This record gives sequence, C-alpha cells and structure tokens, in this order.
Amino acid sequence: MLGKTHLVSSEAIALTAVNYYSETNHVTVPILITTLIFASVGLGSLLPDIDSRNSELNKTTVFGFFYNHFFINVKHRGFTHTIWNVFLFMYISLLLESHYFYVAVCVFGISIGMLIHIIEDSWSANRVDIWYPFVLKHNTKHSHLFHYKVGGFTEKSMYVLFWVLLVTSLKNAYMIYLN
Repeated sequence: MLGKTHLVSSEAIALTAVNYYSETNHVTVPILITTLIFASVGLGSLLPDIDSRNSELNKTTVFGFFYNHFFINVKHRGFTHTIWNVFLFMYISLLLESHYFYVAVCVFGISIGMLIHIIEDSWSANRVDIWYPFVLKHNTKHSHLFHYKVGGFTEKSMYVLFWVLLVTSLKNAYMIYLN
C-alpha cells in the first residue's frame, strides 16, 4: 500500500475510534489527546516502511538518515512489519503512562498506526509475515479471495473511501467538541 493510503486510512480509523469512544461513553476526549493520537497514528502508519528507500518518511524527513545508516540492507516488509514492534511500542506506552502521560499517548498512537499499517499490508498481493522470524513464508501470494495490488485500482478505491470516512469523522469530531 502506498504511504498516502496508509496515512489516510489509519487517520480515518483512529479518529472514528476516538469518536466512537466519545459517543458510547458519553465523554469528550480532550482535544489535546485527540490531536496527539491523530498525529502519532499518522507517524506510526508510515513508520513500518522505514526499511524502504521510497517510503514517504525516508523521502521527506530525518528518517532518511536512519534508512541510509541502519536500514539500507534490510529487506522491505521484514522485521519492521512484525507484530513484535507493535507489542514493543505498546509496552513502552504502558511503562510511560504513570509519569509521562502525554508521551505515553503518543507512543500508543504510534503503535496503533503501525498495527493498522501491518494489517493493511497483510491484505496486499504480497504476504507480510507478522510473526517473523517464527513463521516463514512458503508462498509470496495470498490464497484468500480479497487482496489488492499496490497502486492498483482496489487500493485507489480504498484511498477514496478512507478519505470519505476521514472527512466524515472530522465532521463528527467537530460536532462532538461543539457540544
């Protein structure tokens, strides 16, 4: 999946979840927390692709330095696309929660963005081994009915649908904060 699709879809899913939490629990999540979650989920949605020369992070930010020095010889969709990284970030978030709440929110948001990214890539035409190194690839193509090709029609359609969801979620968030 392209970086822009990861970003839009992760933001749409995260904001929809925050809105749902607010509505079902009859509380308003503070705007600072919502903003931190929104920003950190965006970063987390792009972070697993740090092992790719052409990723959005590596082209536009200081992450390109990390790619050139640490990830240049790492296989794309290898260990950066594993569930272990998500668990690590969630664990760090739990450790930080009691003393550094806002930092913990950011780290948790990054882990959610990474999780959404990995789930989305697991539906692409090329398989992602989320349990790597414990599960080895036997076949590079999926055997299930639904999968998409990176940059193909299905991904472009998902991009548009997630934009619609994001705009709707932004409108709903605005209405929640207005009340």
